[in-house]
Amino acid sequence: MELVYSGKTKDVYEDGPYLIFHFKDTVLGRNGREDSGGNEVIGEMAGKGSLVLEQTEFFFRLLERNGIRTHFVGRIDERKARFLKAERIPLEVIYRELAYGSFLRRYKGWAKPFQRLGVVEFTLKDDSLDDPPIAEEAVVALGIASEEEVGEMKETTRKVARILREFFSSKGLQLVDFKLEFGRLDGRLTVIDELSGDTMRVAKKEMVLTREELSEVIE
Repeated sequence: MELVYSGKTKDVYEDGPYLIFHFKDTVLGRNGREDSGGNEVIGEMAGKGSLVLEQTEFFFRLLERNGIRTHFVGRIDERKARFLKAERIPLEVIYRELAYGSFLRRYKGWAKPFQRLGVVEFTLKDDSLDDPPIAEEAVVALGIASEEEVGEMKETTRKVARILREFFSSKGLQLVDFKLEFGRLDGRLTVIDELSGDTMRVAKKEMVLTREELSEVIE
């Protein structure tokens, strides 16, 4: 295997037609405080990598059972899994069911905590720019994705929101927000990377669950 990427939360290796993700125990935050939306490594938590992989496997399987294509192949061990190679699109597609986190900071005085939103946003995946919001027309104009792909990513994201909303509602929980990444695989858009407590927030009575509490939900 050849290391092709070493990121803040995972190392990625090439293995023939597959990618091997090794999930790290690093914790992300902002201004020294843990925040799944942050880009700063603030420390490590033993077992965090295995929790994220466990959640990613569960939620990607849930999506696939409901007709959403992902590149997940299978788990190798507690912290490594095999994925199909895809041409990564450098965007994060964020679904905000309720107002929380950076949305409240951005629209301070306009948005109320846990206000119902149901909106899809795009950000450019570029750590050097702190993943700035990007308009849909700019995505097309810059050649990042076609107009048709932008529409399909939005439609798929809303389908994922419905699947997650129904799952968490059945557990007495609220979906708050989540982010997806997409890639091109065999000429088709595919959900890639991960879907876990690092990329979504879930609440109970307006209290956001910890990563560990989220794992208890899927046991």
